[in-house]
Amino acid sequence: MAPPRLQHPRETLPDALRALALISVLVVNAIGYASAPWGPTLGFRTPPDSAWSSVTQGLVAALLHGKGYTTLAFVFGMALWLAARGRPRAEALQRGQRRQRRLLQLGIFHGAFLYFGDILTLYALVGRPLLRRLHLPWGAFRRHLWRALGWAVLAKLVLLGFILVAADSPARADTPSLSTVQGAWAFFQLNAGFYAVVQIVALIVGGPVMYLCMVGGVAAARLRLLTHRRWRPLWRRGLRLAGPPLLVLSIAYGWAWAAHDAATDINPWIEALGDLIALPVAACYLAVVVLASDGGRARWCGWLAPLGQRTLTLYVGHSALCLVLLSGAGWALAPTTLQTVLGCLGLWLPALAAARLSGHRRWPLEAWLARR
Repeated sequence: MAPPRLQHPRETLPDALRALALISVLVVNAIGYASAPWGPTLGFRTPPDSAWSSVTQGLVAALLHGKGYTTLAFVFGMALWLAARGRPRAEALQRGQRRQRRLLQLGIFHGAFLYFGDILTLYALVGRPLLRRLHLPWGAFRRHLWRALGWAVLAKLVLLGFILVAADSPARADTPSLSTVQGAWAFFQLNAGFYAVVQIVALIVGGPVMYLCMVGGVAAARLRLLTHRRWRPLWRRGLRLAGPPLLVLSIAYGWAWAAHDAATDINPWIEALGDLIALPVAACYLAVVVLASDGGRARWCGWLAPLGQRTLTLYVGHSALCLVLLSGAGWALAPTTLQTVLGCLGLWLPALAAARLSGHRRWPLEAWLARR
């Protein structure tokens, strides 16, 4: 008879990180939803002459834009390792592949029918090859991490070049958007068509970066980088060195978004700056959370963890809500930039309360994903 599998208590810090990172994803998706897919990433300022809208857009750019996806990919990698820990390799691989297939199915549905900017498809496709490398000896895994870093740097350079070249594209004022299409069929044609294109481009220029984040998450889980006290001085030193210059660059990026003419597109060099600093700033956020939570031991991690275990349902539900409220297939409401951000926070906070009240009951999509 096989020996019983060693049960490890669930760590609260990855769940807390997932809950916090989702704020960025919800806000950025909603603020750019009405003008997508051709409009600016952070949408058109509404109303264009409002100081509140300018400040809100600048704060979203400085604090949130680009930070959520990378953090979620990092936690995704951590979760792959933590789920496989203590299981026989064959069982862990079979279980992981089953969950990745279901995540891919959900991503295709979500991307084609609800929101073209789906991240689940990319996570499922990029994360699948990592399943076979989870149990590599540390030396081999470290070499794999360095190779992943090299490919990610190359992909990032390609993406930056694409951003600068795309600046010569024609004006997008008269192009259809998710909020201006008429009816469900027109919405599906526009959304699904862009979903297919975006996923191909994302695999080429975004996939290596997401894979690096996932590999980094696996390494962090294996070394207990986030939870063991011996790594705390390293986090502090890194934050002291990188924090101040990245803070200055983030302020400059947010200021550029707040100050630019709402009738024109953002300068492509500003977009390139935001993309360049997103991952390092996310790493600084991670350091802050690790230090502030005492490696996940702080009480507030336990408060956030229930929502972190249910982010899949909240993420897809948020897209469905945007479809109903903001798209041309729904009510096509036009909230201000500030109202949109406050609405996302107004969704996240009740979801946090509902998650805490759910106890050990999974929400629908999490239950489906975990089903044998």
